[in-house]
Amino acid sequence: MYLSPYARRYICLAVAVAMACPLGLMAKDSGQEQTVPPMASKTDTQARGHIPATAKTEATQREVTRLSTIIVTADKRSEPLQYVPMAVSVLTQDQLSRQSATSFADYVAQVPGLNAISSGEGWTQLVLRGITSGSHQPNATVGTYIDDTPYGSSTIYAAGSMLTPDIDPSDVQRIEVLHGPQGTLYGSNTLGGLIKFVTTPPDTTQASAHADVDVNSVSGGGSGFGSHAMVNIPLVADTLGLRVNTYARTDPGYIDNVSTGQSEVNKAEVRGGRAQVLWTPNDKVSVRFSALAQNLSSNGVANGGIDLDPATLQPVYGWNKQARAAGTGLFKVKYRLYDLSVKADFGWAKLVSTSSYGTLRLNENVDNTALYGPLLNPMFGLSNGGYAEVQPIALNKVTQELRLQSPEDQTWEWRTGLFFTHERTVDQQDMATFDATTGTPIALPTIAHVSVGPALFTEWAGYGDLTWHPTSKLSVLVGARYSNDRTTYSQTSTGLLIGDTDFTSRSSDHPVTYLVNPSYKFTDNVMAYVRVASGFRPGGANVGVSPGLGAPLTFEPDKLVNYELGLKTMMLDGRMSLDVDAFYIDWSKVQLTSVVGGIGFLSNGGKAISQGFEASWRLHPLRGLTLWSNASYTDASLAKDNPTGSVYGLKGNPLPYVPKWSANLGADYNFPMGSWSGFVGGNFSYVGRRAGEFNQIPAPRVYLPAYNNIDLYAGVNLGDWSVKVYAKNLANRHGITSVWPETLNPVGSPFNATVQTPRTVGVTVSVDF
Repeated sequence: MYLSPYARRYICLAVAVAMACPLGLMAKDSGQEQTVPPMASKTDTQARGHIPATAKTEATQREVTRLSTIIVTADKRSEPLQYVPMAVSVLTQDQLSRQSATSFADYVAQVPGLNAISSGEGWTQLVLRGITSGSHQPNATVGTYIDDTPYGSSTIYAAGSMLTPDIDPSDVQRIEVLHGPQGTLYGSNTLGGLIKFVTTPPDTTQASAHADVDVNSVSGGGSGFGSHAMVNIPLVADTLGLRVNTYARTDPGYIDNVSTGQSEVNKAEVRGGRAQVLWTPNDKVSVRFSALAQNLSSNGVANGGIDLDPATLQPVYGWNKQARAAGTGLFKVKYRLYDLSVKADFGWAKLVSTSSYGTLRLNENVDNTALYGPLLNPMFGLSNGGYAEVQPIALNKVTQELRLQSPEDQTWEWRTGLFFTHERTVDQQDMATFDATTGTPIALPTIAHVSVGPALFTEWAGYGDLTWHPTSKLSVLVGARYSNDRTTYSQTSTGLLIGDTDFTSRSSDHPVTYLVNPSYKFTDNVMAYVRVASGFRPGGANVGVSPGLGAPLTFEPDKLVNYELGLKTMMLDGRMSLDVDAFYIDWSKVQLTSVVGGIGFLSNGGKAISQGFEASWRLHPLRGLTLWSNASYTDASLAKDNPTGSVYGLKGNPLPYVPKWSANLGADYNFPMGSWSGFVGGNFSYVGRRAGEFNQIPAPRVYLPAYNNIDLYAGVNLGDWSVKVYAKNLANRHGITSVWPETLNPVGSPFNATVQTPRTVGVTVSVDF
């Protein structure tokens, strides 16, 4: 299905207008009687323990099509989504399971303002509200939490921007996406926002189990297989419970290497699981311990996607084909996370303690023959020399948070907390030399050897906020956070390309973030809020910069301030919700890559703005049917020229990979079939035209065309059994998601390009016990 650029733009406009039109119904709808209004205040809801019989009858008639209440912990309190005075998107386990979602690529388009920059499975940067400087920025602008625990690196020393933990969502309760900076409550690396995987806790009341098997096939590629299993056991009734889930997937490959004749080189194996123990000795105390492990392994993912002509945006060797040297492409990443959460209710306040220890291990072998071959082969008299960057990274991270917060049902609601983290990174980069056709090693002088170790990052932070509830309608929240960050960076290196270095650098920063967040409930169903929030990424000791080079030995934190106005509504007697927000973001001291004497390092000085709006709509028009849509408009651009020596960009140039328009439409329908039941649904998503990377030299940039995607599914339920068929990327589109030059000429052909996974069809059979 081809849609012209104008048609696609008007689809986004139509979605936004359609979602805004129901606002005219609010005045009429607000007078309708409801039993427990979906947006009633917490105090009002608690007070309505007794509901008149007539109201119960009316409620029974209406609840079959009423939207379910979604409880979130975005504000580090359990509360209904519609009460939270900021933009939060939620993907529930039911949604993820129905859509056979296994990775970011399957669901990011369903969140307004969220997009992903990926060089392959396991190598993904998340972007919210356009806050990115490109796929090779060294540090993340979107934070990742698993329950109450931060995961992934906070620094530039462990590829923190791209090694985003893409956790299999098979046993999560929901995924929460918090839009806008979360620097006060969640700390660093949340400039654009935060994604939180909320896992399903053990049930201490009853035993249960689940198992499913999935088989699938990708167009022009191979076949995949997946299995998931979960068991929940109450070890001591109402007191002690154990929940264990495991999974194993073979994600089919679809890229062929024309140089070696190998097919499906980006095939990947994913193995993992999570074990949790929950102890609730009484109704005031709970203790939960969990251990998570996930491994991803591939023999080709490190070599990226296909080869693309940047001038024509057409493949050099054909769609889903690449040319890479033999013996390269290895990509293995291992996630481990162990966390302990203790909660105690003293009546006058609640204490929450979260302790964690996490590790990340990466080993990759990236083909750099096209980059260095033309330079080094003549130097060594080789006709077919191959070159690859071999890089193992090891990250160990400890975190501890203590939080004390008041009860919620009081005029002055307060919260205070302390946070500590310590990271240790060891990183080594070597240039391997070999025969590009056979992979046989060739002994040459050392081309490049860099050893980083250790790079240490320590942060102490204290934060607090205060919420004033002068009336049942008005709330005003103010908060602040002070951080003390220290880094130590050591490097030794040698080789023809980099020279000899041996140095240690240190730095310290003291960022302060703040939040002002008033909200007002016009009725039980309509709430508006204003949010002014700031965020930061840590500075640090510069990489590769030895004393005497003339480059700065440290770089500063970059910071931004977000100004936001939002409206949350529930209409049509709880059958429809509509959330809209508009934002303006001022991003200063942007961390950018610069070069002095052929050595790359980080500098500050960039400035950018991002502005736009987001809208989400959901409707239960009749029993069993749910409709939803979202749309976002984001205008993210440089507010001044990038500094000389950094990536080339002028005032007004768009930030990389940020579509101005994106949209999603979806439906899910459940219906009876005698003693069986059936379901059918799907999604249509649209991602607009985007600018590619900033160039290293003054030259026109690559612009990636807009693309769309259609996913469908259908199935039947019989007792505890379920059978489902599904199709992803039904129209088999070649949507380009990222591009990067492969040669020494930063604008020369070919570029490495990542594209959508081709059409994938599959069958899933599951059973519950």
